[in-house]
Amino acid sequence: MVKQLLKKYDRIIRYLVLGFGTFLVNMWAYGFISKVANYSIAYTLAWGIAVLFAYVTNRQWVFESKVSGWQVVPEIIKYYSSRGLTFWLGLVIMWIGVNLMSFNDFYVNIARNAMLLIPNYYLAKFYVFRDKQKQEQAAIESDLVED
Repeated sequence: MVKQLLKKYDRIIRYLVLGFGTFLVNMWAYGFISKVANYSIAYTLAWGIAVLFAYVTNRQWVFESKVSGWQVVPEIIKYYSSRGLTFWLGLVIMWIGVNLMSFNDFYVNIARNAMLLIPNYYLAKFYVFRDKQKQEQAAIESDLVED
C-alpha cells in the first residue's frame, strides 16, 4: 500500500524535495543580496537564480523532459513566462508584507515561497511540460488497449 502511494505521488514527492532545494537557493541568494539592496531588488535577483535552479532540476528529475537542442529554448521561455506570472504575485505579496504590514522581509519571503509552491507546480505540469504528460497518458492508454 505504501509502495502504491509512493508510486502514485512520485512526481509530487520529487517536486517537493527539489522544491526545498529551490527554496534554499532562493533564501540564500535573497539573504546575501538583501544585505546590499532593498527587498524588491533582492527578491528579483534571487528569483532569477532560483528559477534557473528550479528549471534545471524540474526538467531533469521531476518532469523528465526529453526535448533537446534548440527545442529547449521554447521550453525555457515557457518556464520563465509561467514563473513570471507568479513572480508578479510574489512581488505583490512582498510589498504587502513589508510595506503595508511592516513584517520582516526575510520572513515574508519565506511565506511567499510557501504560497507560490502549488501554483508553480501546476503551471509547470500543465503548461511547460505538458507534452511529457501527453506522452505518458498515451503510453498508459496503449498499455490498457494491449491488456
